[in-house]
Amino acid sequence: MRILHLADLHLGVENYGRIDAATGLHSRFNDYLARLDAALALALDAGVDLVLIAGDIYKNRTPNPTHQREFARRIYRLRSAGVPVFILTGNHDISPALGRAHSVEIFAALGVEGVTIADRPRLHQIETPAGIIQIIALPWVTRHSLMTREEMRGANFASIEYEVRRRLEAFVVDAAQRLDPAYPALIAFHGSLDGAQLGAERSMTLGQDLVLPRSLMAQPGVAYVAMGHIHKHQALSHDPPMVYPGSIERVDFGERDEPKGCVMVEITGGRATWQFHALPARPFVSIEKDVRASSDPLEQVRILIGRHDLHEAVVRVELRAEREQVPNLREERIRELLEAAGAFYIAAINVHVERSGRRRLAGMEQELLDGLTPRRALELYLNSKQPPLAPERINALLSATDELLT
Repeated sequence: MRILHLADLHLGVENYGRIDAATGLHSRFNDYLARLDAALALALDAGVDLVLIAGDIYKNRTPNPTHQREFARRIYRLRSAGVPVFILTGNHDISPALGRAHSVEIFAALGVEGVTIADRPRLHQIETPAGIIQIIALPWVTRHSLMTREEMRGANFASIEYEVRRRLEAFVVDAAQRLDPAYPALIAFHGSLDGAQLGAERSMTLGQDLVLPRSLMAQPGVAYVAMGHIHKHQALSHDPPMVYPGSIERVDFGERDEPKGCVMVEITGGRATWQFHALPARPFVSIEKDVRASSDPLEQVRILIGRHDLHEAVVRVELRAEREQVPNLREERIRELLEAAGAFYIAAINVHVERSGRRRLAGMEQELLDGLTPRRALELYLNSKQPPLAPERINALLSATDELLT
């Protein structure tokens, strides 16, 4: 049985781009769609038996109709090829308000054949061209449903957290015991597993992470653990494999060195093997340099730009310079150099000038190493202020400090 495992599509992220005149869509939305199309083409070429999306279809819980239309077109393409689709809901897909529909609930409401929406912990049996596969679904779990129950009214956060974790762990153990040994099984989980390396998802997280132990996923009869939520591709275990495919496209500069892609899984005889497939994500390039020692800082920037492949890249420039160098580092001139090098989008051009007050503190390394009293630390801080404080103001503040410290 072959399965395409992908996660964190985040359709609708539209940073670092512009409206594409040819399509009327945002250029970054086109990036995400192109990555998704590449993953689905890989799946169809390989003749997969199931596409499993482990959560976070959209950027947020309220995708606009255009985003919904484009995702639905991809689902239709898979179903037209006879490939079933299993979608786990993630933290970006669900609403914290009780009774509100989540972003992919429309597929379940319409009863789209061959599309399974897993929005609550449950054991599923999915028909595929290669036979039945069992999936223990662990979508992103919210705490609000538990908090509304009478027995949890007035409970503190730690108690609620403990109860959510206890119930999830009990569910996984019970579901694993109910697995039919005649069919292969996997766990689909959207969330954080202990030991996972975090990335940009930390700044995007809607809701607080509930971290589960890896040992919970190593249940008898489970061949593979398909995870989502962490944007950095990684495998946390090999028996069974516990894999985050990572997001399909770079969100920001924090992910500039991370490969983006999807995972092809093959289950044979109750054991799984897998392979990561990189997708051609938009390159992000950060050019950072201290040019204070340069007699011609703009020429040094030109040389730096020439050392990077900026073709179709999102680029930012961070320079440290002396105040007298700033006129030679005009933003429009640097922008021209970047555009000539083929940059797709210029995110920022920042020239940082060291403040003179910091230079005055630079000669006090030994005093800092020896340790400062609170009063001395305040005195150094007041003397470094720009514009300078009047001596009588400093004395008054230090006198007030002496009174507070005695």
